[in-house]
Amino acid sequence: MFQTRKLKQDRSIGGLIIPMGVILSVVLSMFFFGPATGFIVLAAIFWAAALYSLYIIVRTGNSGHLAIFLFQSFAGLMSFLAPDYMFDGDFQTWKFAWILGVVPFGMLIVYLAATKRIKWRGREIFELAAESVEETGNGYTPRPRPVGRVEFSKQEIMAFARFCARNLIAAVYVSPRQVTFVPVKMGSEYTFMFRSGGAHQETTWISFDFDGDVSVHIAQKDYLDYTEPLAFDKLCESLGQLFIEFAGMHQRGEGVRIIDRMDALRMSYFS
Repeated sequence: MFQTRKLKQDRSIGGLIIPMGVILSVVLSMFFFGPATGFIVLAAIFWAAALYSLYIIVRTGNSGHLAIFLFQSFAGLMSFLAPDYMFDGDFQTWKFAWILGVVPFGMLIVYLAATKRIKWRGREIFELAAESVEETGNGYTPRPRPVGRVEFSKQEIMAFARFCARNLIAAVYVSPRQVTFVPVKMGSEYTFMFRSGGAHQETTWISFDFDGDVSVHIAQKDYLDYTEPLAFDKLCESLGQLFIEFAGMHQRGEGVRIIDRMDALRMSYFS
């Protein structure tokens, strides 16, 4: 059944900036300093990207990024060896090794992308939060909004936080008093991975205090990403209740149902 989206179409080019920058850097390096230098620059970029992927694995526990880390490490090695094999050695050996590594890694990464194992799910979260909101027009306010209380223990909240981080449902920030969940859209994840806290004015977040209070803040840029001016209080309430519902499902051992609900929206990997 066709489902009307409440979010605007994703026209952000944030996810393209880094690849375009890499291509430009390699081309300029080859143009000014020669092909060998260009390949060394490419190797350095791949290895830097591999370190970032390793950080994502440690930061979130998402195992899908292990395939990306291994591919980037391999591609960095092959780029580093390229000048020796392509210009002074056996190019066929280098090409065979490259194909032998790229094909399985490529197929695995395509599978992970198609099954959304390596997709940040922020747009699905914002879409689900808006599903039950039909009213419009009471305007935006920057103040956080309390949305209720929960009876989960600290251990249960922490277990839910690990689940959300591992499945890229939200970036998670833990403090002695609370856990803050920040829904992250594809292409903007770089902004959130190196922050020390999530409760910023320009960030949408859901906070679970360990004493049971749940609060929500929706950033203005995320609110304006909806096609209509949805009733702001209702939207905050819905977003908070969505995470409370998800936490309850996880507590009952029904985490797969959370993933199913997001997958049912059938959003593309790049959105």
